Amino acid sequence: MAAGSLNLINIGQYTIVVGLFVQLIFFGIFLIVSIFFFRRISSQPTQRSLRPEIHWRRLLHALFASSVLILIRSVFRVIEYLGGNDGYIQRHEVFLYVFDSILMLAVMIIFNVIHPGKILKNYTETWSLQELQK
Repeated sequence: MAAGSLNLINIGQYTIVVGLFVQLIFFGIFLIVSIFFFRRISSQPTQRSLRPEIHWRRLLHALFASSVLILIRSVFRVIEYLGGNDGYIQRHEVFLYVFDSILMLAVMIIFNVIHPGKILKNYTETWSLQELQK
């Protein structure tokens, strides 16, 4: 898009929009798989998931909350680029702060409060490949 010619700018914008839609599709697939995993492990827990020192529900809730925020941000980015370089969103900086910066700040806060390393900090058991396949 920085090349300068109108044709290359249009190709650049088209590439960005297609890439954002691909990102939304794969992110949606990830969320669906995560939800299926959560529902199945909740209804039929494994022995390891029942251990009190592993707070996997809390971590999955953090994952879901941050995923919703990232999904909102991604939809905003699609709308922003579909509006073009002179669109309403591009001309008003407040949308960038609200739907980009604040959402990503919230994601960072979520994963600093509910950090995966803290959840598994006291859990030092190691498993062999044969144990994991059980």
